[in-house]
Amino acid sequence: MAVTIKDIAKRANVATSTVSRVIQDSPKISEATKARVRKEMKALGYEPNFSAQSLANKMTQSIGIIMPDADVAIFQNPFFLESIRGISELANEKNFTMAIVTARTDEELLDRVKMMTRANRVDGFIILYSKSEDPVVDYLHNEKIPYTVIGKPQQYVNETTHVDNDNFQAGKDVTQYLIELGHKYIAYVGADVSRTVHKERVRGYREALHDAVLYADDSYILDSSFTNADLDSLFTLPTRPTAIIVGDDMYALPLQTMLSQMGFSLPEDCSLVSFNNLRIAEMLNPPLTSVDIDIFTLGYQAAKSLIEKILDPKEMTKHILVPHRIVERASSQRKTMENTTA
Repeated sequence: MAVTIKDIAKRANVATSTVSRVIQDSPKISEATKARVRKEMKALGYEPNFSAQSLANKMTQSIGIIMPDADVAIFQNPFFLESIRGISELANEKNFTMAIVTARTDEELLDRVKMMTRANRVDGFIILYSKSEDPVVDYLHNEKIPYTVIGKPQQYVNETTHVDNDNFQAGKDVTQYLIELGHKYIAYVGADVSRTVHKERVRGYREALHDAVLYADDSYILDSSFTNADLDSLFTLPTRPTAIIVGDDMYALPLQTMLSQMGFSLPEDCSLVSFNNLRIAEMLNPPLTSVDIDIFTLGYQAAKSLIEKILDPKEMTKHILVPHRIVERASSQRKTMENTTA
């Protein structure tokens, strides 16, 4: 006769509901109780039937991962790959599967999310971006579908579980780092202010310059579609920058190439500091000083929070901040008289 959870419950002296929660690794069950129940499961050779359990609980044990768009560049960006790796790590621990959701327009994305929820294909979603007036967020919130956001949400902030860095502080910290190296004219290149993360970092950048009573003009800020002509305009200002903050490591490679073509040596003529600390940062020449935002943990914590909400709809809303740190490499250096201009 096959072993059932009733057999496990009897041997472990717990309720059958407790055994079910242990199988789901519910945070509501103590580690001591989990250890006792798992010991009896192992002793009896019990293998949980996750498919049957999902049907009984009307759960799919699958989560949807909503990407910003379907452009090939998104899937080539290590930020998204690393955050999905963190999500996958936790999903595997909890015996959940994942489904990627992409589209080229907001309307198409909303239609796909609606289709997945109405067909009961997933139990909830992780949104890998944050922007204002998002119809997908409106839909999930109004339909009371579990979701978490990586980034600071722009809608229903107090009601939305999200995992983020303190991007305002990160922008401020990296600017202060360059100021401490003696730089007074600091540009910001690759500022995609349509995204909350970049908007907050630029706000921190401006605050740090303001606090230090340094120059903070819009001519020193270029968006993510910057060109050679834009850089040429930046470096022909009456006082050119001696340091640049780059919005993302992925922008640093073309930026380094452009600066080299313009005849600038790095970091002698211009220091560079970027964000995300992707592997490419170590491979650039010179290696790139970058802010490590612990992307893996962002994904892991987002998945953990979502699955906790799925297993217990009464789970409280969480706002989780993942620490950041500056990883110093050869692309930044103290400003000397030789690289002082104007």
